[in-house]
Amino acid sequence: MAVWRTEGWVQVAETAQSYEAELIALRLREAGMDARVVDQTFRQEPLPSVRSFAVVRVLVPEDKEEQARAVLSERVDLPEDAETVSKDDEQ
Repeated sequence: MAVWRTEGWVQVAETAQSYEAELIALRLREAGMDARVVDQTFRQEPLPSVRSFAVVRVLVPEDKEEQARAVLSERVDLPEDAETVSKDDEQ
């Protein structure tokens, strides 16, 4: 992945969905870092799912890049009281 940089901020994650980027940013904020979500999704119907039109980036300050990548590389288990959803529950 090419690293995207802008005005003192660096990309540490990229997704196609804004909710995924928001969850990543929340995890970084929980670790004490400032994080921004930049939604560069092009929305016009009908448009097939094309990666170049669906880019949501998570940015952190440049001096926090290494720390952010370390946080995101750590495994996080679900809480013990978390409920799982089966395919039968979704219908």
